Amino acid sequence: SMVVLVVSTQRHTINVNKIRDVFKAYAVGKNEDMVQAWWCLLDADGDGMLDEEEMGHVVSLAMRPVHLALGELLGMALEVCPARRVGLGTMGKNAWFLGSEDVENINISTLTHDSLSQENDTAITNNLSWKNRRAELRAKKFLIKTFHGTIATHFRDQVETPHRLRCIYAWAEKSHQNNKIDSILVDASEEWGAAASIMGRKRYVELMPKISFNEFQEVQKKHFPHLDRVGEEILMSFKEDIWVAQGKGRQNNELRRDCFLFLLGVGLVDLGIGVV
Repeated sequence: SMVVLVVSTQRHTINVNKIRDVFKAYAVGKNEDMVQAWWCLLDADGDGMLDEEEMGHVVSLAMRPVHLALGELLGMALEVCPARRVGLGTMGKNAWFLGSEDVENINISTLTHDSLSQENDTAITNNLSWKNRRAELRAKKFLIKTFHGTIATHFRDQVETPHRLRCIYAWAEKSHQNNKIDSILVDASEEWGAAASIMGRKRYVELMPKISFNEFQEVQKKHFPHLDRVGEEILMSFKEDIWVAQGKGRQNNELRRDCFLFLLGVGLVDLGIGVV
């Protein structure tokens, strides 16, 4: 997987020490250290301040590797562990396997390199019936699809990250430009036409104040604490999505049962009337 680094077009080099700090933050640091490492990396002029757009890039870049790592971890876990108890050959095919005492029933010696390299199958499910193996693979596909959906929607829709970032920038007490919009006079660009450039016309450009990491963190701790527990947020949301899917499945089963009983009752009554 690849993380795209968004940098200014005027930048020609990147400080290698800042790159090392990013790797170090993910290796031994906390979520706060990850955000700060990306903050320093995107700070092209070295003043410790970023504009609102760059601040959003920092948050996205800080969360992206955590999302990718959790996705890889889920995929590896499903390669060696069944998604449901049916994958162990035990009863209760609708029960999720959560690593209870049934894990002792797995024969680790059967996990050979050849069996683990098989696509969409593992040694655990090789001895199952066709129906149970199909149910196990379907459950794994559901988990992977649900997890990717959780990653794509949790911070964007449920946490409302774009809205929170706008609030953080607006509410932060920014020391840059005394937290005011500054205007400068610049030469007219070619977008205004060749005549404007030749005649030396000028135009005003508004400069929004920048925000430092300490100013960002002061507001983020109060109104965006989810950023300090990115992995936990994703896993909790993933668990809730599974619960919702299970609830919908039980609801649909009850609905089908009720419809069947209703149609059966109507059919018996109609048959009785026809006989009479």
